[in-house]
Amino acid sequence: MEANASVDMFSKVLENQLLQTTKLVEEHLDSEIQKLDQMDEDELERLKEKRLEALRKAQQQKQVTSLLCFLKLL
Repeated sequence: MEANASVDMFSKVLENQLLQTTKLVEEHLDSEIQKLDQMDEDELERLKEKRLEALRKAQQQKQVTSLLCFLKLL
């Protein structure tokens, strides 16, 4: 019986932790959504360009890494 009580207590603690974490994530997402809602077109365009540039750099880095790996095989 004591094992069941321990499992129940652990389950409740875990459930409370998950609820707290979920609330924090939800608050963070709400804050980000509010920031995006308040942006004007120019700010959104700058954000888009910044993201595209980051994607381009990441792709370029992958290509360089692949090339270096290929050259090591030769």
